Amino acid sequence: VDGQNYSKQACQSKAATEWCNLGAGGGGEVEGQSYTSTECYIKAVSVDPRSASAWCGLGVEGGGKVRCNSYSSKDCYIEALSLDPRNTCAWCGLGAEGGGRVDGA
Repeated sequence: VDGQNYSKQACQSKAATEWCNLGAGGGGEVEGQSYTSTECYIKAVSVDPRSASAWCGLGVEGGGKVRCNSYSSKDCYIEALSLDPRNTCAWCGLGAEGGGRVDGA
């Protein structure tokens, strides 16, 4: 793109960000298919499992199933915090869910 080389991680991060943006806007349509906010965040996490923002967004939406594993809101916030211990959205969400243990935070 524009004569620049991008790593696989950079491309995954960009795609996850776009899915997060669509999810934050309430969902939307991509190539003729409609996606709910939850589905957008699931796509974001599937594309880039290291996206703390995607995990937090999925937590806000109530959690969901990612790669055959079910995640509650609390699970999503813990995932987000394990990736980014400074994520205030995830800390607030985890507090609202009654707290929990976050390894490495």
